[in-house]
Amino acid sequence: MIRYGRAFLGFWSDFLIGDRLELFIGPIVALLGAGLLVRAGLPGAIIGSLLFVALGLVGAFSVGLAARR
Repeated sequence: MIRYGRAFLGFWSDFLIGDRLELFIGPIVALLGAGLLVRAGLPGAIIGSLLFVALGLVGAFSVGLAARR
């Protein structure tokens, strides 16, 4: 039973995270930040633009890490 549970969790870890942890955590952090900005009352256009920029920075950071290796 434990073997199946470990295999199940291993599959989801490989599927969601793979080998790029920053591409899993970065968008989650960006969405949480956008949610905080929504609660603060900022206009949606500004939040959408900031979210777009944040996700672009996450992608650029990931490419930079991959290029360094």
